Amino acid sequence: MRTKMVKAIFKKEMIDILRDKRTLFMGIILPLILYPVIMLIMTQIMTMSMSSIESEDINIAFEKNPNKELVSIMENYTDGSTEHINIVSTNDYKEDLEEGNIDAYIDVKGENKIENYEIYINSSKENASSVNNKLESIFSSYKDSKVKNKLEESKLNVEETLDPVVYETVDVAKNEEVAGLVLGQILPFILIMGVLLGAIYPAIDSMAGEKERGTLETLFTLPITNLELVMGKYLAVSICAIVTAILNVVSILLTLIYILATGELTGNLFSDSLKISNLAGPLLVTIICVCLFAMVVSAVSMCVCSLAKSFKDAQNYITPVMFLVLIPSYASMIPNMNLTRTTAVIPVVNISLLIKSVLSFQSNLGLIALVFISNFAFVILSVILLSKMFNSEEILFGNGKNFSFLEKRSDIRKGTMPNVSDGIVLYAVGLVLLIYVGSYVQIKFGMTGIALTQLMIIGLPLLFAYYIKSDFKKVFSLKLPKIRHLIGAASLWIGTYLIVFIATNIILYYFPQNQEIVEGLNDALFIKDSLFFNLVLIALMPAICEELFFRGFILTSFKHNKKSYKGAIIASGILFGMMHMDFIRIIPTSILGMAFAYAVCKTNSIGVSMFMHFLNNGFAVVITHLSSKILENVESTTTTYLSFSQLFVFGVLGIMFISIAVLLFKENKRWNNTSVVE
Repeated sequence: MRTKMVKAIFKKEMIDILRDKRTLFMGIILPLILYPVIMLIMTQIMTMSMSSIESEDINIAFEKNPNKELVSIMENYTDGSTEHINIVSTNDYKEDLEEGNIDAYIDVKGENKIENYEIYINSSKENASSVNNKLESIFSSYKDSKVKNKLEESKLNVEETLDPVVYETVDVAKNEEVAGLVLGQILPFILIMGVLLGAIYPAIDSMAGEKERGTLETLFTLPITNLELVMGKYLAVSICAIVTAILNVVSILLTLIYILATGELTGNLFSDSLKISNLAGPLLVTIICVCLFAMVVSAVSMCVCSLAKSFKDAQNYITPVMFLVLIPSYASMIPNMNLTRTTAVIPVVNISLLIKSVLSFQSNLGLIALVFISNFAFVILSVILLSKMFNSEEILFGNGKNFSFLEKRSDIRKGTMPNVSDGIVLYAVGLVLLIYVGSYVQIKFGMTGIALTQLMIIGLPLLFAYYIKSDFKKVFSLKLPKIRHLIGAASLWIGTYLIVFIATNIILYYFPQNQEIVEGLNDALFIKDSLFFNLVLIALMPAICEELFFRGFILTSFKHNKKSYKGAIIASGILFGMMHMDFIRIIPTSILGMAFAYAVCKTNSIGVSMFMHFLNNGFAVVITHLSSKILENVESTTTTYLSFSQLFVFGVLGIMFISIAVLLFKENKRWNNTSVVE
């Protein structure tokens, strides 16, 4: 890769970006003007609203005549505001509370030795909280007055009796630690949002905008490699993302300083004892985090935008990415969520929590290193994916076939094969239904709900394939497997299972808290003392339904019109793992999914993957059933981990079984691509 060429492309992209008014507006004008204006206006509105609520008169109704001393305290009550407490009458307190004629209704339960009152308010009213606080203060004063009178009548010292113990809380936190805690909760979201704003529009312009202007073809005629072109564009988008994020932070911080300096909240955060120099280190780490994250977001945005054919299409494609990034960024605002070994490898969440921990002086060097390593890995993977996409003429210059399900069925040609867009849509619909419908029916109906969920999973691809008039035999690889293939499938499953066992052991070693999740899943999924029903619901039905969904429709849609099935195998496997939606199972299940997909591609028979799926789930069912019978005190046993030598032996055995499977599948020298040709 020639640095000179990368610099030339970078310079060209920066000039194009700076000429684009939309990018300049979103990157510079918006953070410098809009945020301060919005925050100042909202602050003023909230201040005026609170002042309005505080200054309004309060109307109180009693069930019967209250104690005169209580009435006197109410009439003379003041907390610095100008409101008056009026005692009014009511015929129907519920209706008057609903309509706002009264702010509270007090029911007098007793006036003998112990007075008892019930206060009725309508919490749906804006001033309900303020009224309730004032009444609690009034009754507290009234109670103190009654107690003092009783003590004086008994000739006791009021202060010694009421306050025998005096205590005071001393906050030892430094001002910069308090400031860091506050900033650590709000700054990550602002930074992530700024990175998004800075990356999205330059990415759209450099990818979809280039296509729309018809200049991308011209770039490919230049004497440069695809990697040089990608790196030049990528660096330009990354720089814009970083600069925009910094401008967002500066704008927000200056606005906060102005609000605090001109109001009553100046206090401790920005007092004379605040040492800004102590925040220099955390801020430096924060900037490095933002730079890494900007590089990841830039690469992901460019990958998504490369699929679009126009600026409008790119905006539609990038919207889901914005939601996927912004939602995890709220992690810093969750009180009990901290940076751990688990959260340190979760994209977006790790950056948000790292910034929070660093600014609050609670960071750990090991966790910081883990976040850096994971994000650096994400950067490399994203750039590799982006360069691969730039090598695909179908992606860059293809016709961009739309979603088949959006077309009228009468206009769809018979025998249409699903494309990548159809596979993604089917997966998205299935994931949403699994989260909302599947979770509900499983909680509501238990094991019956699991069966209904599997029927839903198999129904989606069948309906979709029927609507687009696909050949079911080709889409779902409906072909009887050979005995040779079944033997190879068994060998491949054994080898893959050993590799998965190693991966699971490593994950549980570094994240032992997930052991409870595994045990909880086993308890939730299996019917005790019912091996047959467990085999049907946990092994047989998923082997049929999930295979038709993933190794049928999804795999076919990903490998259609492609020379190599490797990408389809990896993509369908990852999607299969993510569908299980829990950290401990994503990686192992993804490996299994790739093995299942590989078997289908080599044999062109989905029966092979169904057989492997049944073996995998059936083995787990049988082991769990036998364990519950033999080891009744299994819950009390201590989790043990394999040694390195044991893991090595399992790994060698796994590779041996996988190699045997490859030899048994080797009768097809070239992977069957009949569906592609036809």
